[in-house]
Amino acid sequence: MAKKKKDKKKKLLSPITTMILLIFIALITSSWLAILNVDSTQTTIQNGILETSIVVVQNIFSKEGIIYFFSNIITNFNLLQPFVLLILSLMAVSIAKSSGLLKHLFSPLKKLKPQVLTFIVIFISVISTIIGDYSYIILLPLVAVLYQYVNKSPVLGVLTVFIGITLGYGTGIFYNYNDYALGMLTEAAAIVDVDSSYKFSLYSNLYIMIASTIAISFILTALIEKYLSKKVSVTEKYDDEIITSDKSLMGSLITLALCLVGVFLLIKPGGILLDETQTHYVAKLFSPNSPFNLAFMFIVLFIVTLVSLVYGILSKNFKNNHDFSWGFTKEFNNIGYLFVLMFLASILIGIIDWTNLGVVIANQLIYLISLFDFTGMLLIIITFIFIVLMSILIPGSIEKWALISPILVPLFMRGNLTPDFAQFVFKAADSVGKIITPLFIYFVVMLGFIQKYNTNENKITLFNTMKLIWPIILTMIIFWLLILIVWYVAGLPLGIDTLATM
Repeated sequence: MAKKKKDKKKKLLSPITTMILLIFIALITSSWLAILNVDSTQTTIQNGILETSIVVVQNIFSKEGIIYFFSNIITNFNLLQPFVLLILSLMAVSIAKSSGLLKHLFSPLKKLKPQVLTFIVIFISVISTIIGDYSYIILLPLVAVLYQYVNKSPVLGVLTVFIGITLGYGTGIFYNYNDYALGMLTEAAAIVDVDSSYKFSLYSNLYIMIASTIAISFILTALIEKYLSKKVSVTEKYDDEIITSDKSLMGSLITLALCLVGVFLLIKPGGILLDETQTHYVAKLFSPNSPFNLAFMFIVLFIVTLVSLVYGILSKNFKNNHDFSWGFTKEFNNIGYLFVLMFLASILIGIIDWTNLGVVIANQLIYLISLFDFTGMLLIIITFIFIVLMSILIPGSIEKWALISPILVPLFMRGNLTPDFAQFVFKAADSVGKIITPLFIYFVVMLGFIQKYNTNENKITLFNTMKLIWPIILTMIIFWLLILIVWYVAGLPLGIDTLATM
């Protein structure tokens, strides 16, 4: 019996092996569909007019496909923005930990009950989505260190924060640039085909977002305590020789306050780090061309470095410049696995994008929704499920909404459902879809951090990670559908002057 269990363990596929296998599956599947001439009709908005075009699955083994594959392997990795941002984030967490600052801040949290700590992490994860994908970049390594200092498994911390950010993305109390960008697409889709007077408001989903944030925080806390905490083993007592002192903390807080004043002056209305080509403040702050957005992680690293330097000098954790220099590198231990996973993910994502595999399948699904002419509750449920399926191949929210909103928004409006409700249904389903796909780059990042901190004899795999969180995913699907149906049936306001029905 013991021998059989041992043989079973040997057959488990590592995340790297799984990613390589998925690359081959994508290559073969796209080529097979290309040979069968599988295509779809795509509707886009061009200059305020609906236009349709045919999108075909391209063969990666064609001359053009082979040229693309070899020409873009390195380019796709270079363009993988999270790679560079993670390096900056790890530097910031490393220097803060080495200085003693994180130990000072996190160690007192040992006194908290496990469920209270989980709730705090989940709630912060959900509301941190105000800074978009930076929430993953900053919180994944930071929460892992937090869990070390409270003598809990960093693997549990990584899973908790990933679940909190992903399932809470777009439904946090505070709207973000993603909400703004999605709203502009929603407005364009509503205007072009149904209601030329429609205007999107960032506050149109405010009430349901607040209710969702509170509900998600409590529900996820209960689910994580029930399904994850008992299965992810607690680490041995973690301690180090780093010194903490209240004097050092006071010096760091003063430094932080001065830095934040400086940042405020740079990003206040009219500030030089804003994108003045935009009209809304959140777009000026976080648009792709905003100087503040482009430099965000550098600003974080700069502030954390100054604050940590003050703490390290006053506490004498930094006795010389060598201690300070080495402080930037501590959290890079065992991180190579993550970088290999990201490289393989960039290849897989590149193949899916070039072959149009995700786009064609998404177009076919949205066509099915429009073909059957669903309305009311059935339209909400079917749309939710189909968007979850689309998200497996197209995890990007803005890209996906740009693809399906010209069809879906008018469909909702003709079914007496508001564009604002259509957008919220999309965001809820999109969050569930992201958490189950290896094409979502932060799913890959999460796997890499789990591998970094894994000390259990059980090897980490993509599939056993999915098995671990699957009960949470199923529960959240039911939760979201109940929230959406209750809001629709009860006629509750979504936000300021907005209902689910027209």
